[in-house]
Amino acid sequence: MRILVNGTSIRHLAFSLEALIERRDIQLHMITEEPEIGLSQSLQPGSRLDAHPILKILVRHLPRDASENTFIRGSWISRALGIEAAERGASIHLRSALIELPNNTFRINGAGHISNDPISFDYIYDPKSEPKDTEKWFGASFPYPCEEEMCQSRGDGTCEFWSKKPIVSKASLEVSIWFGKDPFESISTEIERGAKDAREYLQLPKYS
Repeated sequence: MRILVNGTSIRHLAFSLEALIERRDIQLHMITEEPEIGLSQSLQPGSRLDAHPILKILVRHLPRDASENTFIRGSWISRALGIEAAERGASIHLRSALIELPNNTFRINGAGHISNDPISFDYIYDPKSEPKDTEKWFGASFPYPCEEEMCQSRGDGTCEFWSKKPIVSKASLEVSIWFGKDPFESISTEIERGAKDAREYLQLPKYS
């Protein structure tokens, strides 16, 4: 079974890892235009490692010791998911694009292209984006400890804070705006969506 995962969001990564855990006969290819998994130009919500079972297997990929209740940067979680998927056999194509050809075949072009020949896939995972939520959140990271009561310590000398009100502070290391329901649950929610998608697909009959 050959699967193409078109993207490297948390949901895409969770789908890939869950599929590789459940089935060993899968050839899974991930494609992204980005030069690196987890690369982001702005602060993105992080998560505690105990927020979802999948996160507990990622500790060895993180750049420091972390316990189950440690709050982890979102970019580190993305990177760790990508590394774990690669170690389980995923082929990751960075700086690459998918070109659709006739007869349900495709070509992967870019820095990670694997062949000039067309490739057929049994399934392409490219979930539709969820309707955009209207809630606007303001995020910032600070040296730890900070005076914000809800600031989450990352265990590396920094902390992460999200608020529905603009954050005005000269002490912030970086600031960002994020749209969604709850920044502290976004990663666990997206992981569960991706993992559920994988479980549901793998229950379907194989086809060629």
